Amino acid sequence: MNMPRPSCWADAPTIVNLSCGVSVKFAAIQGHPEIGAALIALAVVWDSLDGKVAAWTRHGGREFGKQLDSLADLVSFGRVPACSFVGMNEPSWPAIAPLPCFVGCGMPRLARYNISTGKGFEGVPITVNGVPFPLLYLLSVIFPPGLSVWPAAFPVMGLLMASSLKVRRLF
Repeated sequence: MNMPRPSCWADAPTIVNLSCGVSVKFAAIQGHPEIGAALIALAVVWDSLDGKVAAWTRHGGREFGKQLDSLADLVSFGRVPACSFVGMNEPSWPAIAPLPCFVGCGMPRLARYNISTGKGFEGVPITVNGVPFPLLYLLSVIFPPGLSVWPAAFPVMGLLMASSLKVRRLF
C-alpha cells in the first residue's frame, strides 16, 4: 500500500498546534485557565505557520498536510473552547446544549475548506475561534460573571462557521 508520508518540517507546526490545543485541558485540570488561554492563542500562531513552512520546504499543497491541519484545528479551535467552558463552569444542560452543535459546525466547515479550490474562505474559518475564546477565558478569570457570555458565543461562532459568508484570507 502506498501511504502518504508526512514531511517532518512541513507538518511540525500542525503537530505543535495540536499539542497546544490538547495541553489546554491539562492546564485547566491544574487550575491554570490563563495558561490555557495563552495556549489557544499560541495554537493560532502555529496554525498560521504550517502553510508557510510547507511552502518553504516545498511541501505546499500536499493533501496529507491539509487533512492533518484540519484534524488539529478541529481539536484546538472546536473541541477545546467547548471543553474549556464546561471545565471552568460546570454549566447546566441548557448551557451545554449548543456545544455539540458548535463543534459540529466546525467539522463540515473544515471539510468544505479541504475540498475548496478558491482563494478565500466560505464561512468563518474555525481558527478564528482562537481569538474570542481565549479572551472570554481571561475575562472569566478576571470577572467570573463573564462566563454568562460563553453560551451565546458558541451558537454565534457556530453559525458563522457554517455560513456561506465569503471571507478573505488574511495570511
